[in-house]
Amino acid sequence: MQDLLGRLTALDPDASETLKVVTYFDALVARSVGVESMVRGAAVLSGATVGQRDGRQIVRVRPDGVRVGPLEPSPAWPVRESGPDAIAWIEREGDAHTNDAMILERLSLALGIIRARRSVGPESAVELAISSYAGAEERAAALPRLRLAGRSLRLVASPPDPAPLPTHPSAVVATRHGLTRATILDTATDAPDAWPQGVDLRLGLGIPGPGDRLPASWASALVAVRLTSPGEPVVDAADLGALLLVAEAAESGPLHPDAAALAALDQRSRELLDAVTEQQSVRAAAARLGRHHSSVQERMTALVETLGYDPRTSRGHARYVLARMLLTLGS
Repeated sequence: MQDLLGRLTALDPDASETLKVVTYFDALVARSVGVESMVRGAAVLSGATVGQRDGRQIVRVRPDGVRVGPLEPSPAWPVRESGPDAIAWIEREGDAHTNDAMILERLSLALGIIRARRSVGPESAVELAISSYAGAEERAAALPRLRLAGRSLRLVASPPDPAPLPTHPSAVVATRHGLTRATILDTATDAPDAWPQGVDLRLGLGIPGPGDRLPASWASALVAVRLTSPGEPVVDAADLGALLLVAEAAESGPLHPDAAALAALDQRSRELLDAVTEQQSVRAAAARLGRHHSSVQERMTALVETLGYDPRTSRGHARYVLARMLLTLGS
């Protein structure tokens, strides 16, 4: 969501803040995002926790994109009706900010559009089926709408565009790391075959399982897609093994000191460490990098002292691989 806002600012730095708000929500509506994603976008835009209540269901999202528990709005917060028995609010203490009223207005309009689309489009059913905050009954009711009940399924995380083939239900979802397409596939389906031939894109494959495990599959797919690279455009979360548990736990915490130590190094040093750990030999790493063996050995000696461990040992190798993964996820 921050990426989208940054792109809007870069496209027209002189545009008024009000116009940016309108354009921001128009972009989300055009992407057919769901209720939670729309509330998340409003929270990022306002810099405050934003909530909405539709009947008895409450959705609240902090400005860092994390969903929090239900809470009735305070009379001191700006509130706006968003439909029959539905309201939206910004949890702003003190004076309202300049664009709070516009954000609430556009959010309310967008929520109304989502409500109208629910009866005709599958996007809201996809987001409901993968949401860890929806009730089990709500998720179970979404699967028959998508004709996926009773199957072994997995989520695929990919860039918003291009869309997969029409036979595969998908929706663009607002996540903490930006707009991401969620596509639900039968476990037997080969993920690249879900997109038109000749399309190059990054794919994160979630762990497979029954329909009631789709939220866990989506969480793992989001980790996997962030670990993709030009050399490895498709990452399967199932291949991460125990690393997946560490990666998911690290999502909500600060950057680990080992990862922070790598972040402090220059790119050339990280490339050297990558080569040494992958080749498991200083001489082979030097040949790969086109550098003299003695200079690589000398630099490795300094890096071992800086890191506090040697990536060439079995334990040091595991520690480096994990730190490298956490650095990728934290960037």
